[in-house]
Parts: sequence; structure tokens; C-alpha cells
Amino acid sequence: MSDDRQTRRRGRPKTVDRQRVIAQAMEHYWREGIHALSLNEVCRRASLAKPALYREFGDEDGLKEAVLLEYREQVLLPVLRALTRELPFAEIAQRLIVGMSSDRGTPAGCLFTQMRFVRQRLGPATKARLEALEQERRQGFEAWYRKAQERAEVSSQIDPALAAHYIDTQLTAVLMQMKTDEPVEMVRAQARLAFEVLLTDGAKLPTPQDQPA
Repeated sequence: MSDDRQTRRRGRPKTVDRQRVIAQAMEHYWREGIHALSLNEVCRRASLAKPALYREFGDEDGLKEAVLLEYREQVLLPVLRALTRELPFAEIAQRLIVGMSSDRGTPAGCLFTQMRFVRQRLGPATKARLEALEQERRQGFEAWYRKAQERAEVSSQIDPALAAHYIDTQLTAVLMQMKTDEPVEMVRAQARLAFEVLLTDGAKLPTPQDQPA
């Protein structure tokens, strides 16, 4: 084999397992913090050369945006889909509270929430994607609340846009508290109280034993 052919073979880029890199980066960012790892450390853990990462994702901002999109698919979208189920508002709220405060075999807390709290340190692509997902999430909460208003399950005196921000805040609080030593039952009790403010006629959220299997 000629020296020229040997040089071309040595310089040929290796195929990157994009999904594996995204999954590993998401796990590390979620568990340790979005800014806890250098790009060099991310590459080391993924057994990936930095030039290969640049070829695949453009830069660190591109990687974090890809991670955020994957997190949307795995975590955020299932919540939005749950809001469209033909169940009473109070029952869906209770299910969300329990789901977000249960051990799901994933790191505690919420990667999306972490990013929201450090948005000024994010790159432009990740920050723009974060803001788009925030809007998508609040639109989902607003549509959920409007539907509940039509069924007279929640207060008609609260603007749905305001209710959406309020719901977002309460669920974010649940996720943040799950990274602390706060007892799970206390986290759930506080969240239940917060959601019951929205219900009509002094209604209460169902307890887990009241819910169908």
C-alpha cells in the first residue's frame, strides 16, 4: 500500500454514535450539573475525540441543544401528552405531582429546570431552544386549564395564561425539592395545596388510593 493511501486511511473520520453521545452527556449533565463538566471531560467519558464531537455537533452549544431536544422527547413531551387525557383536572394534577416526586430510575430533579436557572450562561442555540420549550410547556398548561374551565373544574376568575405560569412554577418547585432532603410526602402535600387553590368550590385533589389503577 502506498504512503498516500495509508495517510488517507489514517485521516478518515471515525463514525460517531450520535445517540450514545447524547444519552451519556444528558446523564452526566442531569446528575452533575449543566456546567459541572468541561467539554474535554464530556469527550473523555464518551471515549470521543474533540474534533469528532465538533464535526458531529458543531460545538459545545450544539451538543447541549441536542441533549435538550432528547430530554424533551424523553421527559417533557410525556407530561404534555398527559395533560390531554380525558380525565378531571384534579386527577391529572395529582398524577403529575406523584410522577414528578417518584423514583424513576433517573437523576433527581430536572435537567430542563437546571438549564432555566443558568440560562444566561447557555450558548445561543441552547438558550433559544430552551425558550421555545418553555413556550411549548406553558401553552400546554394554558390549554389544559382552559379545558378545565369549560368543564367548571377550576376557577373561572383566573386567566389561563396566569394559571399556566402558576402551574409551571409549582411543578418546578416539586422538581427542585426532589434534589433536597425534604420528605417526599411533604413535597407532595405542599404541591397538592398549591393546586387546590385553582379548583372550584373548595374541591380537593384525589389521594393516590382514590385513583384508579
